[in-house]
Formats: sequence, structure tokens, C-alpha cells
Amino acid sequence: MNRAIINFNENVLDTIHNYSLELLHDTGIKFPSEKALKVFKEHGFRTDGDMVFFEENDIRKALETVPAAFTVKARNLEKDIRIGDNHFVMGPGYGPPFIIGPSGEIRNATLEDVNRFCKLVQTSRYLDFNSSIVVQPNDVPSETAHLDILLATILLTDKPIMGSSISETAAMDSLKLAEIIWGNTKESVMISLIDSLSPLQYAAEMVEALMVFAEAGQPLIIHSSCSLGSTGPITIAGSLIISNATNLAGICLAQLINPGTPIVYGLGGSPTDMKTGGYMNASPEDAKHVAIVTALGEYYNIPCRSQGALTESFCLDYQAGMESAMMLTTAALSGVHISLHACGTYGSMLAMSYEKFIADEDLCGAVKELMKPVEFTEDAFAMDMVKNLGTSGNYLMEMHTLKRCRSEFFIPDLGIRTIHSKWLEMDPKDITTRAGKLVDKRLSEYEKPELDLNLEKSLLQYVAQRKGA
Repeated sequence: MNRAIINFNENVLDTIHNYSLELLHDTGIKFPSEKALKVFKEHGFRTDGDMVFFEENDIRKALETVPAAFTVKARNLEKDIRIGDNHFVMGPGYGPPFIIGPSGEIRNATLEDVNRFCKLVQTSRYLDFNSSIVVQPNDVPSETAHLDILLATILLTDKPIMGSSISETAAMDSLKLAEIIWGNTKESVMISLIDSLSPLQYAAEMVEALMVFAEAGQPLIIHSSCSLGSTGPITIAGSLIISNATNLAGICLAQLINPGTPIVYGLGGSPTDMKTGGYMNASPEDAKHVAIVTALGEYYNIPCRSQGALTESFCLDYQAGMESAMMLTTAALSGVHISLHACGTYGSMLAMSYEKFIADEDLCGAVKELMKPVEFTEDAFAMDMVKNLGTSGNYLMEMHTLKRCRSEFFIPDLGIRTIHSKWLEMDPKDITTRAGKLVDKRLSEYEKPELDLNLEKSLLQYVAQRKGA
């Protein structure tokens, strides 16, 4: 594993772990949920109000039951994903409430945007699964929006899905819809994101969603993050202790409920703008956390998650490309197993863009190609051909070249590879406009994946009943 970005050694990782244990024991983690507190109390944990305190042995026992790798089933069995080992899977943006258009205008996201992004995910050559909230629609009631999003994801894609973790009810709805498709949820059929609050606490809704999914044995991404200098220490080292301790507490709860529940370890950290007090992502500090999460995931022998192609920019400019490439390439080369926000996000993850989605797909494809090992087979060395041609240097028409010419190199969909005079003749030259044309083409060519009509009817009926229709 390449750790050139952060020069870790076991002593540093031991220190992070030991300081985290000290914090868990002396300060504790806030769990504002009677249901969670009951679980901890039944297992003999020390509590004080909403605060739960952990012994080293509690954490050790929890970590021992977390699998090192697992598979998430897809509706299309050919699209199952493996999380852990040497795999790297990507999903699109997660949670933005806004859409930024090609000229920079911003608007509220709608359910139609959910549908359109689901279609882009389905037709993507590089995205492996869909987000739980690819965008947050503002034109449907917030209390039932998760049903509309889950329904769109299941009907319009046949890739693996994420469950909704915004509440206990949403988690239960996620499982009910999954049961309609798979009949039972004994296998891993969805993965869900559990975000903590910094410092050292979880929201009640997240805790109770965690408990629902853990009881069903469904995989969980447990993720903690500090804003450096505001919700955590200004130093990366200091913030790591808060985030790691909070993660370990969440992992412990999941394993108490159902030992063996698959877990993905997630950790982030972004600087606070000391001029405005605002949150910033896609910074070098953010990228360093990507490398750190890999090291800690390996230390605990748990698959790990990072952020994806993030940027603070609001258009397809150099900043957007630079920041997105830095974040996603760092994840790939560090050994991360799963990335959210790999396509489409602008401005601190607050907005999605169709045009950036297309541009980020080129980045995802390039990164996946970068990660492929170089082939060193006898056919790849091609010694007979090299000897035969000698100094002629004309390999273009050789059969070896012809057999491989369509698959040997990465070919971007949006990026250009041409001479200057041809570029001058291009219409349009502008990358945003060209990306928009590819969006239109993809959506016009979209074909809904097959699903048994009775299953689709059952899904629609469940959602309608839950919405009181």
C-alpha cells in the first residue's frame, strides 16, 4: 500500500488508538437515544445521562467481529460489489439540496433531478453503486422524500443501493423495500452512511438508524469528521483523536447489537476558514485525511471510506479539476475501498451539477485505469515481434497492436485529444457545453433495467401506502 502522502509508522497509529481509548474511557461519547443507552447498560457499560464510557476490552471485542471484506448484492447479480481487499468502488454525490446549472445559476433540487441522476448512475461505466440521497428533492414532503428517492433508485438502477439513514423510520422503510426485491435481508443488499456529530456525539436519528441496520446485519459506513479549528482542534493530530474515538464507539454499538455486522471505517477533516468561520473542503488537509483513513482502516483491519471528487468551485474551471483530481487520486493511491461524492459535487457538497457529473466520470475512469497493475505477461512483452521488427519501429499495423488497440489505453468521453487547429474548429469548444450535450445523449439513450412487474407493483404500493395515498 502506498502511503507516501503521510509517513505513518506503527508508533503513530498506536498513539492515535491509545489516545482515543483514553478519551472513550475518561470523557465518553454522547448517545442521545434511550434505545442505544439500554443496549449499552444491558452489556454493563458505564453511563452518565446520555454519555457512554468505554473500556479498552469493549473496543477490542467489537473490532474482532468486524469482517475484513464483504459483498453488497445488486438487483443485477453481475453488478454486485466487493468492499475490502484490493477493491475500490465509487458512488455519486450524497445529499446536496441544490443544482448548479451550466451558467452558474443555482436552484432547488427536485424529484425529477433524482430520476435524472439515477439514470446517469445506471448508464455510468465507472460508478459502482448509487447514493442514498443523490440530491435532496425540495418539491416533495421532507418526511417522505426518502421513499421517493429509494423507489427511484430501485426502479431506475440495478446497481447496489444505499439505505436511508436519516431516521429509524427511514431505515425500516429501506429494509421493507429491500425485502420486496430480495425476499429477505440476511445477505448484504444495501450499505448505509452513519455520520456522527463533532465533537464526540451522535444525533438520535442516526443512532437509531444504525441500530435498525445493524439488527438486520446490513453494512454500515460509520463516519466521523471535524472542522479543524471549530468543531475540533486546529491540528490534524488533535482532530483525529475525536473522530477516531467517535467512530470506535459507533462500531462498538453495531457489534453489540449484531456481532459480525459489516462496517466501513470513514474519517474526514477540513479546515475552518479563519477569515469567515466557514467550512472548506478539497484542501490539502482534506486530502491528508484520505490517506490517514486508509492507514487507520488497515490498522483495525476494516474496509475504509473517503470523500471523492470534491471542490469548492461552482463551475468546470481549473480549480474544480485540480481539487477533484487531488481528492480522488489520493483515495485511489492510498488504498481506500469506497468513495462517495465521486461524481457531480460543487461547493462544499451543497450542490450537484450534471455537467460536472460527466467531467468527473472521466476522472473516475482515469483513476481506475491508473490503479490497474501493469501487465507483464509473455504476450505483453511481445519479444518475438520486437525482435522481428528490429529497428523499423513500425508497430502500427502489427496484429499485436490491432488486437489491443481498442482496449489498451484509457479513452475519455469528455476530454479532448487533438491538435490545436482542430480544437479551434470544434463547436462547442467550451467543456461545460460539451458536457451538457453528453448529458442529453445519455438520458435520451437510457433504458430502464428490467424488473418483474409484480415486484414493481409491490414497491409502488408500499410507497403509496406509507405516504397515505
